[in-house]
Amino acid sequence: MERLLTTRLVESLGNLGSEGVPVTSVYLGCENAAAAKQEFLAQFKDLTGKSNAMMSKGRSHSQKASIKGDVEICTQFLENIRKVDVRGLAMFSCSEKGVFESVGVAMPFRPHIIVADSAAVAPLYAALDEFKRIAVCVLDRREAKLYEYFMGRMEEVKVFTDNVPGRVRMGGWSGYEQARIARHIASREFVHLKNVAEILFEQFKLRGFDWLFLGVRSELREDVEHVLHAYVRDRLKGYIDAGLSDSVGQIGKLTRQMAQDLKARENRQLVERLAGAAGAGGPAVTGLRKTLEALNAAAVGMLVVRSDLVRNGVHCGKCGHLGIKSRTCPLCGENMTPAANIIEIAEESAASLGAEIRHVNGESHLDDFEGVGAFLRFPLGK
Repeated sequence: MERLLTTRLVESLGNLGSEGVPVTSVYLGCENAAAAKQEFLAQFKDLTGKSNAMMSKGRSHSQKASIKGDVEICTQFLENIRKVDVRGLAMFSCSEKGVFESVGVAMPFRPHIIVADSAAVAPLYAALDEFKRIAVCVLDRREAKLYEYFMGRMEEVKVFTDNVPGRVRMGGWSGYEQARIARHIASREFVHLKNVAEILFEQFKLRGFDWLFLGVRSELREDVEHVLHAYVRDRLKGYIDAGLSDSVGQIGKLTRQMAQDLKARENRQLVERLAGAAGAGGPAVTGLRKTLEALNAAAVGMLVVRSDLVRNGVHCGKCGHLGIKSRTCPLCGENMTPAANIIEIAEESAASLGAEIRHVNGESHLDDFEGVGAFLRFPLGK
Protein backbone atom coordinates (compact mmCIF):
# COMPACT_ATOMS: atom_id res chain seq x y z
CA MET A 1 0.00 0.00 0.00
CA GLU A 2 2.49 2.61 1.16
CA ARG A 3 6.03 3.35 0.10
CA LEU A 4 8.98 2.81 2.41
CA LEU A 5 9.97 5.97 4.24
CA THR A 6 13.46 7.05 3.19
CA THR A 7 15.32 10.34 3.07
CA ARG A 8 15.41 10.13 -0.73
CA LEU A 9 11.62 9.72 -0.89
CA VAL A 10 11.00 12.67 1.44
CA GLU A 11 13.35 14.86 -0.59
CA SER A 12 11.56 13.91 -3.82
CA LEU A 13 8.18 14.68 -2.25
CA GLY A 14 9.51 18.05 -1.11
CA ASN A 15 10.18 18.90 -4.75
CA LEU A 16 6.62 18.03 -5.77
CA GLY A 17 4.64 20.95 -7.14
CA SER A 18 5.56 24.28 -8.65
CA GLU A 19 4.41 27.88 -8.59
CA GLY A 20 0.67 28.08 -9.06
CA VAL A 21 0.03 24.31 -8.87
CA PRO A 22 -1.53 23.34 -5.52
CA VAL A 23 -0.39 20.20 -3.69
CA THR A 24 -2.62 18.63 -1.05
CA SER A 25 -0.78 16.99 1.85
CA VAL A 26 -2.76 14.82 4.26
CA TYR A 27 -1.62 13.27 7.54
CA LEU A 28 -3.71 10.69 9.40
CA GLY A 29 -3.14 8.60 12.52
CA CYS A 30 -4.75 5.91 14.64
CA GLU A 31 -3.80 3.90 17.72
CA ASN A 32 -5.16 0.55 16.49
CA ALA A 33 -3.79 -0.64 13.14
CA ALA A 34 -6.54 -3.29 12.93
CA ALA A 35 -9.17 -0.53 12.61
CA ALA A 36 -6.95 1.86 10.65
CA LYS A 37 -8.88 1.84 7.36
CA GLN A 38 -12.14 2.98 8.93
CA GLU A 39 -10.36 5.46 11.21
CA PHE A 40 -8.29 6.98 8.38
CA LEU A 41 -11.35 7.39 6.17
CA ALA A 42 -13.39 8.97 8.97
CA GLN A 43 -10.54 11.35 9.83
CA PHE A 44 -10.11 12.39 6.22
CA LYS A 45 -13.81 13.13 5.72
CA ASP A 46 -13.81 15.14 8.96
CA LEU A 47 -10.72 17.11 7.90
CA THR A 48 -12.05 17.95 4.45
CA GLY A 49 -15.44 18.86 5.84
CA LYS A 50 -13.96 21.34 8.32
CA SER A 51 -11.23 22.70 6.02
CA ASN A 52 -13.01 22.77 2.68
CA ALA A 53 -13.55 26.54 2.60
CA MET A 54 -10.02 27.30 3.85
CA MET A 55 -8.46 24.92 1.32
CA SER A 56 -10.02 26.79 -1.59
CA LYS A 57 -9.83 30.33 -0.20
CA GLY A 58 -8.19 32.76 -2.63
CA ARG A 59 -7.65 30.07 -5.27
CA SER A 60 -8.38 30.38 -8.98
CA HIS A 61 -11.05 28.26 -10.66
CA SER A 62 -8.44 25.81 -12.03
CA GLN A 63 -6.74 25.56 -8.65
CA LYS A 64 -10.05 24.83 -6.93
CA ALA A 65 -10.72 22.10 -9.50
CA SER A 66 -7.30 20.58 -8.80
CA ILE A 67 -7.91 20.59 -5.04
CA LYS A 68 -11.31 18.98 -5.55
CA GLY A 69 -9.57 16.33 -7.63
CA ASP A 70 -7.07 15.75 -4.81
CA VAL A 71 -9.89 15.12 -2.34
CA GLU A 72 -11.54 12.65 -4.71
CA ILE A 73 -8.27 10.79 -5.34
CA CYS A 74 -7.46 10.52 -1.62
CA THR A 75 -11.00 9.37 -0.82
CA GLN A 76 -10.86 6.71 -3.52
CA PHE A 77 -7.49 5.51 -2.28
CA LEU A 78 -8.73 5.17 1.31
CA GLU A 79 -11.91 3.38 0.23
CA ASN A 80 -10.04 0.88 -1.93
CA ILE A 81 -7.14 -0.14 0.29
CA ARG A 82 -7.51 -3.73 1.47
CA LYS A 83 -4.99 -4.09 4.26
CA VAL A 84 -3.49 -1.48 6.58
CA ASP A 85 -0.63 -2.44 8.89
CA VAL A 86 0.52 1.08 9.80
CA ARG A 87 -0.63 3.58 12.40
CA GLY A 88 0.32 6.69 10.46
CA LEU A 89 -0.53 7.50 6.84
CA ALA A 90 0.55 10.45 4.71
CA MET A 91 -0.92 11.19 1.28
CA PHE A 92 0.28 13.72 -1.28
CA SER A 93 -1.81 14.60 -4.31
CA CYS A 94 -1.41 17.02 -7.19
CA SER A 95 -4.25 16.06 -9.53
CA GLU A 96 -3.38 18.73 -12.07
CA LYS A 97 -0.03 16.98 -12.62
CA GLY A 98 -1.42 13.47 -12.14
CA VAL A 99 0.74 12.77 -9.09
CA PHE A 100 -0.24 10.78 -6.00
CA GLU A 101 1.97 9.24 -3.30
CA SER A 102 1.25 7.56 0.02
CA VAL A 103 3.67 6.83 2.86
CA GLY A 104 2.95 4.69 5.92
CA VAL A 105 4.79 4.76 9.22
CA ALA A 106 4.56 2.87 12.51
CA MET A 107 3.55 5.89 14.60
CA PRO A 108 0.31 7.88 14.25
CA PHE A 109 0.52 11.32 12.71
CA ARG A 110 -1.53 14.15 14.17
CA PRO A 111 -4.41 14.43 11.65
CA HIS A 112 -4.22 17.55 9.51
CA ILE A 113 -4.42 18.69 5.92
CA ILE A 114 -2.35 21.37 4.15
CA VAL A 115 -2.81 22.83 0.67
CA ALA A 116 0.22 24.74 -0.60
CA ASP A 117 2.43 25.23 -3.64
CA SER A 118 4.61 22.31 -2.51
CA ALA A 119 4.17 19.16 -0.45
CA ALA A 120 4.24 19.57 3.35
CA VAL A 121 6.92 17.08 4.40
CA ALA A 122 8.05 18.27 7.84
CA PRO A 123 6.26 15.41 9.70
CA LEU A 124 8.07 12.90 7.49
CA TYR A 125 11.44 14.40 8.37
CA ALA A 126 10.46 14.18 12.03
CA ALA A 127 9.48 10.52 11.53
CA LEU A 128 12.86 9.81 9.93
CA ASP A 129 14.53 11.24 13.01
CA GLU A 130 12.27 9.26 15.34
CA PHE A 131 12.75 5.93 13.55
CA LYS A 132 16.43 5.18 13.10
CA ARG A 133 17.34 2.50 10.58
CA ILE A 134 19.30 -0.03 12.64
CA ALA A 135 21.59 -2.83 11.51
CA VAL A 136 21.89 -5.66 14.01
CA CYS A 137 24.62 -8.29 13.65
CA VAL A 138 24.76 -11.33 15.93
CA LEU A 139 27.93 -13.39 15.56
CA ASP A 140 30.40 -15.78 17.07
CA ARG A 141 33.78 -17.09 15.87
CA ARG A 142 32.42 -18.80 12.76
CA GLU A 143 28.83 -17.74 12.10
CA ALA A 144 26.90 -14.47 11.82
CA LYS A 145 23.35 -13.27 11.21
CA LEU A 146 22.52 -9.80 9.93
CA TYR A 147 19.17 -8.11 10.62
CA GLU A 148 17.59 -4.76 9.78
CA TYR A 149 15.28 -3.01 12.25
CA PHE A 150 13.16 -0.08 11.09
CA MET A 151 9.85 1.31 12.34
CA GLY A 152 9.30 -1.58 14.72
CA ARG A 153 9.89 -4.24 12.07
CA MET A 154 12.73 -6.75 12.36
CA GLU A 155 13.92 -8.51 9.20
CA GLU A 156 16.61 -11.13 8.77
CA VAL A 157 18.84 -10.00 5.93
CA LYS A 158 21.67 -12.51 5.72
CA VAL A 159 23.09 -15.63 7.42
CA PHE A 160 26.62 -16.75 6.70
CA THR A 161 29.16 -19.22 8.04
CA ASP A 162 32.92 -19.45 7.57
CA ASN A 163 34.80 -22.74 7.86
CA VAL A 164 36.66 -22.07 11.09
CA PRO A 165 37.90 -25.26 12.85
CA GLY A 166 36.82 -25.93 16.41
CA ARG A 167 39.27 -25.26 19.20
CA VAL A 168 41.44 -28.32 19.93
CA ARG A 169 44.03 -29.30 22.44
CA MET A 170 46.88 -31.46 21.07
CA GLY A 171 50.30 -32.46 22.23
CA GLY A 172 53.30 -32.76 19.96
CA TRP A 173 56.97 -32.24 20.18
CA SER A 174 57.51 -29.20 22.47
CA GLY A 175 53.91 -28.19 21.81
CA TYR A 176 54.83 -27.20 18.25
CA GLU A 177 51.81 -28.90 16.67
CA GLN A 178 49.42 -27.34 19.16
CA ALA A 179 50.86 -23.87 18.54
CA ARG A 180 50.66 -24.32 14.76
CA ILE A 181 47.00 -25.35 14.92
CA ALA A 182 46.20 -22.46 17.29
CA ARG A 183 47.73 -20.01 14.81
CA HIS A 184 45.71 -21.59 11.99
CA ILE A 185 42.46 -21.25 13.94
CA ALA A 186 43.25 -17.65 14.88
CA SER A 187 43.93 -16.85 11.24
CA ARG A 188 40.60 -18.35 10.10
CA GLU A 189 38.74 -16.48 12.84
CA PHE A 190 40.30 -13.23 11.66
CA VAL A 191 39.14 -13.95 8.11
CA HIS A 192 35.63 -14.61 9.43
CA LEU A 193 35.55 -11.30 11.29
CA LYS A 194 36.84 -9.50 8.19
CA ASN A 195 34.02 -11.09 6.20
CA VAL A 196 31.52 -9.86 8.78
CA ALA A 197 32.96 -6.36 8.48
CA GLU A 198 32.76 -6.46 4.67
CA ILE A 199 29.12 -7.57 4.72
CA LEU A 200 28.23 -4.79 7.15
CA PHE A 201 29.94 -2.24 4.93
CA GLU A 202 28.10 -3.56 1.86
CA GLN A 203 24.81 -3.30 3.75
CA PHE A 204 25.68 0.28 4.71
CA LYS A 205 26.35 1.18 1.07
CA LEU A 206 23.28 -0.65 -0.21
CA ARG A 207 20.60 0.36 2.31
CA GLY A 208 22.30 2.69 4.75
CA PHE A 209 21.75 2.58 8.49
CA ASP A 210 21.92 5.11 11.29
CA TRP A 211 22.88 2.81 14.14
CA LEU A 212 24.63 -0.54 14.50
CA PHE A 213 24.04 -2.97 17.37
CA LEU A 214 26.20 -6.06 17.82
CA GLY A 215 25.43 -9.28 19.62
CA VAL A 216 28.82 -10.84 20.39
CA ARG A 217 30.65 -12.19 23.44
CA SER A 218 32.80 -9.69 25.31
CA GLU A 219 36.11 -11.38 24.42
CA LEU A 220 35.46 -10.83 20.70
CA ARG A 221 34.25 -7.23 20.85
CA GLU A 222 37.62 -5.53 20.53
CA ASP A 223 38.58 -7.75 17.58
CA VAL A 224 35.28 -7.00 15.82
CA GLU A 225 35.55 -3.24 16.32
CA HIS A 226 39.12 -3.34 15.01
CA VAL A 227 38.09 -4.73 11.59
CA LEU A 228 34.98 -2.56 11.03
CA HIS A 229 35.13 0.08 8.32
CA ALA A 230 35.33 3.57 9.81
CA TYR A 231 31.87 4.55 8.50
CA VAL A 232 30.36 1.45 10.11
CA ARG A 233 32.33 1.81 13.35
CA ASP A 234 31.06 5.38 13.73
CA ARG A 235 27.50 4.01 13.82
CA LEU A 236 28.18 1.34 16.43
CA LYS A 237 25.99 2.32 19.38
CA GLY A 238 26.24 -0.67 21.65
CA TYR A 239 25.88 -4.38 22.30
CA ILE A 240 22.79 -6.48 22.89
CA ASP A 241 22.77 -9.68 24.90
CA ALA A 242 21.74 -11.90 21.99
CA GLY A 243 22.99 -15.17 20.54
CA LEU A 244 22.70 -16.95 17.21
CA SER A 245 20.05 -19.32 18.56
CA ASP A 246 17.72 -16.46 19.58
CA SER A 247 14.60 -15.89 17.50
CA VAL A 248 13.97 -12.85 15.34
CA GLY A 249 11.32 -11.79 17.84
CA GLN A 250 13.72 -11.99 20.79
CA ILE A 251 16.39 -9.99 18.98
CA GLY A 252 13.78 -7.47 17.87
CA LYS A 253 12.66 -6.95 21.45
CA LEU A 254 16.23 -6.34 22.64
CA THR A 255 16.84 -3.98 19.72
CA ARG A 256 13.67 -1.99 20.39
CA GLN A 257 14.54 -1.50 24.06
CA MET A 258 18.08 -0.35 23.32
CA ALA A 259 16.82 2.01 20.60
CA GLN A 260 14.30 3.56 23.00
CA ASP A 261 16.96 4.04 25.66
CA LEU A 262 19.37 5.62 23.17
CA LYS A 263 16.71 7.92 21.77
CA ALA A 264 15.69 9.09 25.26
CA ARG A 265 19.32 9.79 26.12
CA GLU A 266 19.83 11.65 22.82
CA ASN A 267 16.79 13.82 23.53
CA ARG A 268 17.96 14.70 27.04
CA GLN A 269 21.39 15.66 25.77
CA LEU A 270 19.91 17.67 22.90
CA VAL A 271 17.62 19.68 25.17
CA GLU A 272 20.42 20.28 27.68
CA ARG A 273 22.67 21.52 24.88
CA LEU A 274 19.91 23.79 23.53
CA ALA A 275 19.17 25.28 26.95
CA GLY A 276 22.87 25.77 27.66
CA ALA A 277 23.57 27.45 24.32
CA ALA A 278 20.54 29.76 24.56
CA GLY A 279 21.32 30.63 28.18
CA ALA A 280 24.91 31.51 27.31
CA GLY A 281 23.82 33.76 24.46
CA GLY A 282 25.14 31.30 21.90
CA PRO A 283 23.66 30.44 18.50
CA ALA A 284 20.35 29.17 19.88
CA VAL A 285 16.95 30.46 20.98
CA THR A 286 14.12 29.06 23.09
CA GLY A 287 10.43 29.88 23.33
CA LEU A 288 7.82 30.33 20.62
CA ARG A 289 8.28 34.04 19.86
CA LYS A 290 12.07 33.88 19.47
CA THR A 291 11.87 30.67 17.47
CA LEU A 292 9.38 32.20 15.02
CA GLU A 293 11.63 35.27 14.71
CA ALA A 294 14.57 33.00 13.88
CA LEU A 295 12.50 31.21 11.22
CA ASN A 296 11.44 34.54 9.72
CA ALA A 297 15.13 35.47 9.50
CA ALA A 298 15.97 32.11 7.84
CA ALA A 299 18.48 31.55 10.66
CA VAL A 300 17.31 28.15 11.92
CA GLY A 301 19.65 25.20 11.46
CA MET A 302 17.74 22.78 13.70
CA LEU A 303 14.21 23.11 15.05
CA VAL A 304 13.64 21.30 18.36
CA VAL A 305 10.01 20.82 19.36
CA ARG A 306 7.92 18.68 21.66
CA SER A 307 6.23 16.11 19.43
CA ASP A 308 2.67 16.80 20.61
CA LEU A 309 3.00 20.59 20.84
CA VAL A 310 0.04 22.69 19.65
CA ARG A 311 0.12 26.51 19.74
CA ASN A 312 -2.09 29.18 18.17
CA GLY A 313 -0.50 31.72 15.87
CA VAL A 314 -0.77 33.62 12.61
CA HIS A 315 1.00 33.50 9.26
CA CYS A 316 1.09 35.53 6.09
CA GLY A 317 -0.17 33.68 3.04
CA LYS A 318 1.76 36.02 0.74
CA CYS A 319 5.30 36.19 2.15
CA GLY A 320 5.22 33.40 4.73
CA HIS A 321 5.92 35.56 7.79
CA LEU A 322 5.08 33.81 11.08
CA GLY A 323 3.77 35.42 14.23
CA ILE A 324 1.66 34.97 17.34
CA LYS A 325 -0.99 37.73 17.32
CA SER A 326 -0.32 40.28 14.54
CA ARG A 327 -3.33 41.29 12.43
CA THR A 328 -1.28 42.55 9.52
CA CYS A 329 2.03 41.32 8.20
CA PRO A 330 4.89 43.62 9.29
CA LEU A 331 6.73 42.85 6.04
CA CYS A 332 4.16 43.11 3.24
CA GLY A 333 1.10 44.59 4.97
CA GLU A 334 -1.23 41.72 4.06
CA ASN A 335 -3.76 40.42 6.56
CA MET A 336 -2.36 37.59 8.66
CA THR A 337 -4.20 34.25 8.62
CA PRO A 338 -4.98 32.57 11.96
CA ALA A 339 -3.41 29.14 12.45
CA ALA A 340 -4.88 26.63 14.90
CA ASN A 341 -1.39 25.19 15.24
CA ILE A 342 1.45 27.48 14.20
CA ILE A 343 3.90 24.65 15.01
CA GLU A 344 2.90 22.78 11.85
CA ILE A 345 3.63 25.84 9.72
CA ALA A 346 6.85 26.51 11.63
CA GLU A 347 8.02 22.97 10.85
CA GLU A 348 7.26 23.43 7.15
CA SER A 349 9.17 26.71 7.21
CA ALA A 350 12.14 24.92 8.81
CA ALA A 351 11.98 22.12 6.23
CA SER A 352 11.99 24.68 3.40
CA LEU A 353 15.21 26.12 4.87
CA GLY A 354 16.81 22.68 4.85
CA ALA A 355 16.90 22.68 8.65
CA GLU A 356 16.78 19.54 10.76
CA ILE A 357 13.57 18.91 12.70
CA ARG A 358 13.96 17.08 15.99
CA HIS A 359 10.91 15.93 17.95
CA VAL A 360 11.20 15.35 21.70
CA ASN A 361 8.66 12.92 23.13
CA GLY A 362 7.09 13.36 26.57
CA GLU A 363 8.01 15.73 29.34
CA SER A 364 11.47 17.26 29.35
CA HIS A 365 13.36 20.43 30.21
CA LEU A 366 12.06 21.72 26.84
CA ASP A 367 8.69 22.31 28.55
CA ASP A 368 10.35 25.14 30.49
CA PHE A 369 10.68 26.97 27.15
CA GLU A 370 7.12 26.54 25.80
CA GLY A 371 8.14 23.24 24.21
CA VAL A 372 10.14 24.73 21.33
CA GLY A 373 13.54 26.15 20.47
CA ALA A 374 16.14 26.19 17.72
CA PHE A 375 19.83 26.06 17.02
CA LEU A 376 20.83 28.87 14.66
CA ARG A 377 23.01 29.04 11.59
CA PHE A 378 24.04 32.58 12.57
CA PRO A 379 23.29 34.85 15.55
CA LEU A 380 20.30 37.17 15.38
CA GLY A 381 20.67 40.88 15.94
CA LYS A 382 19.57 42.28 19.27
